[in-house]
Amino acid sequence: MALFSRRKKSADDVVAPASDPAETEIDSVDEPEAPAEVAPEIGISVQAFRGVGAQAGPEVSLDGPAPATSPSPASASLPTPAQPSTPTVPDLPHERRLPLAPALPPEQTETVPGMKDNVLLREALKEIEQGASNDQLLGVMRQALQGHLYIRVNGDARAQISEGKPLSVAVVRDGDRQFMLAFSSAEAVRDSVQLEADPAATSAVAQPVTSVMQQVAAGEFAGLIIDNASAPHRVVFPTELLQKTLEQGDPDMTVKSILAAPREQDSAVKVGEALAAKRMWVAVNDGSGGAPVGIAEAQTPDGKRFLQLFSHPLEVIAMGRGDRPLPFEPTQLAKVLTGHAEMAGVIVDPAGPTIIVERDALSPVLVLGVEIDD
Repeated sequence: MALFSRRKKSADDVVAPASDPAETEIDSVDEPEAPAEVAPEIGISVQAFRGVGAQAGPEVSLDGPAPATSPSPASASLPTPAQPSTPTVPDLPHERRLPLAPALPPEQTETVPGMKDNVLLREALKEIEQGASNDQLLGVMRQALQGHLYIRVNGDARAQISEGKPLSVAVVRDGDRQFMLAFSSAEAVRDSVQLEADPAATSAVAQPVTSVMQQVAAGEFAGLIIDNASAPHRVVFPTELLQKTLEQGDPDMTVKSILAAPREQDSAVKVGEALAAKRMWVAVNDGSGGAPVGIAEAQTPDGKRFLQLFSHPLEVIAMGRGDRPLPFEPTQLAKVLTGHAEMAGVIVDPAGPTIIVERDALSPVLVLGVEIDD
C-alpha cells in the first residue's frame, strides 16, 4: 500500500469498493517531498469527451461552478451498434487490404518501484493536448479498457479494508457535481498529491479498470477524471459514457487483458479459448462510398486471410473507416470459420495491441462449429 500526502478533507468522499481493491499488490514507497512552492488554489481543467462524431468539448473548470455556457460532459454517447437484420452470419466481403497495427504491447514499467503503470493508458494520455480532438479522447478510452487504475484513498486504505469500512475515495467537486479521481500510474498519483496544500496521509490502491468504472456508475458521480494533475495530458469521462462502455464490453475484459500483457508462448491459445466463450464484435461496411459490403478482413503479405475481430465497439471505431460494430457470438464465429476453410484465422483488435490467432489455436471455436453442424 503506497502512502502519499493529500489536501484538506473537504474534498473527501466515501465510496464502497466494487471489488477487492487489494487485487493488485502494491509495495510501500517513501512519501515524496513537498514542492518548493504550492499554490493555495488549484485550478483543474480537463478535456471533456462529448461522444463519437461530435467535436471535443471545451475545457471544464473543476475548482468552482461550471460556466453557464459550458455544455455538460454528461451528453457524451457512443453510437448505437449495428443490429443484424436476420440471425444468419453475414457473408465475408470482397478482399480488403488493410495495414496491420503493431502487435506487441509496450514494455511494462514502474514509475514508482513496486507499483506497475498502466502503460497503454499512460501512453495514450501523452497524445492528449489542449483542444484535443474527439478521436484522440476516444483513443484514451479505448486504451483504458484493460489493466488497472490507481485510486486515491484518504487515510490508510489497508486499515479501512481490514476494518470492513468503505474506502474513503478522493474526489473533485464542481458545484453540486463530484468526479472520482483515477490515475494511470503511481507517479500520476504523486503529482496530484504534491500539487495540494495541507498535506495528510493518502493511500494509492490499484483496482481493475472495470471495477473503478462500476464504482463511478453506481455512485453519485458525474464522471471520472484520469490523471487530474498531468495537464494537458488528462481527461474526464462522464458517467453515461462509462455506463455505455461497460454495457458493450466483457465485464472481465478477458481478451483485452491478454492482448495488453507481454506475449507468452500460449498467448494465442488463451485468446482462442476466450473466443469460444466471449462475445466479440466485427466491423461491417454497408457499401457506402463504394466500399465492399460485408465484414472486414485483413490479408498478410504472404496472402493469408484473417477475419478481423474486435473486443469492444470502440476498437471498430478506432480504425476510422466508418464501419459499424456488429456483435458476434462464438457460434457465429464458428460458423464463419467452418464455412470458409480458406480463412487462416482471426486478427484481434487490429488498431493495437493486436494478435493473430491461426486455425490451430482456434480448436475450441471450431468445436462449436462441429456441434452446430450436428
